[in-house]
Amino acid sequence: MDMELLSRYLETYSGRDKLLKTLSYMAKLATLSTTSKETEKKFKILSSQLSACRVTLRLLDDIPVIHYAMSYGWGKKEPDWLLRLAELLQIGVDIIFCPVEHVCWAAEHKLININIEKWDIASTWFWIISLHLSLIKSIRKLKKLNNRKIQFAVAKQRNNELLTSFRIILDISYAVSYLPPSLLWGGQLKTWQVGALGTLSSLISLYQALSRLAERGTYS
Repeated sequence: MDMELLSRYLETYSGRDKLLKTLSYMAKLATLSTTSKETEKKFKILSSQLSACRVTLRLLDDIPVIHYAMSYGWGKKEPDWLLRLAELLQIGVDIIFCPVEHVCWAAEHKLININIEKWDIASTWFWIISLHLSLIKSIRKLKKLNNRKIQFAVAKQRNNELLTSFRIILDISYAVSYLPPSLLWGGQLKTWQVGALGTLSSLISLYQALSRLAERGTYS
């Protein structure tokens, strides 16, 4: 991995978002090794600020999400009905998620007065649902690859899809922990446990993205 590749990747929105996510969860994981409450608090603040930066950047996500929805249309070019259905549902969920998260952001910064807890729970549910739809698509793609004749390219795609499925399962595992304690395993994971799951998921995501860029020479 050369410096030019990493530098050009960090010039993209996706690259910076992935790195901020990785650093945020690494800060959570670092709370495990702290020797004082003060140091633990500092790591939590660092994680919170990096996460807040990502949320602020996502204020600009609406137009790209809508543009993608318009480009995908009804998915008539998608030959697999399950992939098409899952994609359409995920587009709908993401379109709703964006303004809901924006409302939460505005409430947290005292710009509007609402019941932020209810809106935050709704935002988390949309996130979890979107992740499940991503997992369905990944498993479906994996199944289709398993049915194809084993070749080097196919084996490589299958391994990548296995990584993707594993990564999404990790994301779901810690995403649910952000729900209230009365829902599933909401609130049951410790900060460092969320950090461990998030760090592993983020590192996998970075590895996949940088590997693609190194092979294709593209930076998006």
